[in-house]
Amino acid sequence: MKQFTIPTGMRDIILDECNARRELQQAIEERFENWGYEEVITPTIEFYKTYEAGFDNINEQDMYKFFDAQGRILMLRADMTIPIARLAATKFKDVKPPLRFRYCANVFKVHEDLSGLKNEISDCGVELIGVDQQSGDLEILMTALDALSVVKNHAWVLEIGNINFFREACRYFKIGQEESEDLADLIDQKSMTSLAEKLDELGLQDEGKQFFLQLPWLSGDQQMLEDAKQYCFCDELKEILDRLLQLASDLQKLGCERVQFDLGKTKNLNYYTGIVFEAYVEGVGKRVLSGGRYDTLLEKYGRNLPAVGFSIKLDPLSQIYEPKSKQKKTVIHYHPNKRIEALQKASALAKTARVHLIADETIADIEIKEA
Repeated sequence: MKQFTIPTGMRDIILDECNARRELQQAIEERFENWGYEEVITPTIEFYKTYEAGFDNINEQDMYKFFDAQGRILMLRADMTIPIARLAATKFKDVKPPLRFRYCANVFKVHEDLSGLKNEISDCGVELIGVDQQSGDLEILMTALDALSVVKNHAWVLEIGNINFFREACRYFKIGQEESEDLADLIDQKSMTSLAEKLDELGLQDEGKQFFLQLPWLSGDQQMLEDAKQYCFCDELKEILDRLLQLASDLQKLGCERVQFDLGKTKNLNYYTGIVFEAYVEGVGKRVLSGGRYDTLLEKYGRNLPAVGFSIKLDPLSQIYEPKSKQKKTVIHYHPNKRIEALQKASALAKTARVHLIADETIADIEIKEA
């Protein structure tokens, strides 16, 4: 018999999985709405040039691409930040900031067949546009922490870094873009032997080698940020640490817990310009939340506004999400000759309860049970 399968990186979501994910989505969207974020829906299909403008170096092999009737290159959206940046700079070009948008949508990205990663991902997220980093970063982190609070009975942590801590060091030592990307990969993977070899290859002086070799291990609480000052060799790095320390102090005053800092966050989308953050939940082998600041992105679409945002990955998080007790259903067993009467009863019950109809020739009339 011929078997029909689905494309690599896709999956079917069925029955109880759907219920758990829908309940999780509703809980997260409620938190976003309570923080003042309004829903927007963008097309599943965008012009390729829209993403090409947003990414400094787009890898077209990672995108699902095709053509329209006029021969223009289209693609399935690869994230939601780019479409919302486009939206804010066009449909909302005359609206005074701040703009607070929320969304829940599927995004698509091509991964290698054996990577174990999904090519279709459900994201729920928010974008805060037109608010500077001092106020905006704190608000977006509070929103992220509040959204994560829907996870019960599982430990989780939000890790905060700043992409410029790595980039400023690369600029200081005049490390080119290709070499910077190689260093970012090695730091992210904590490949210390290869990292040391790469630094030797670049011919960095001792303070540079010490900085990059230490970077993968600069993670922890607020005290770690203080300790990291000893590795700073220029004022720009010290200023970044001072801003993170102020952010840590503000979060502490607001009673925020489950927050850590990681200065080794180097592998991020290239439109980020400041803080970057990720969340991890016990029992999930991958990050469930990611976000950051992107102050130069909207300018590429015609409106110069600072922005910061994040998205929560529904698929991995729903695997450990514990929904409320299942709603009971009313099962109506009926003899086929009683189908009209059974449907009349089902119509009345369906106004307030879940109804399940079963034709059964072994019974004479209609039987109603709770299940």
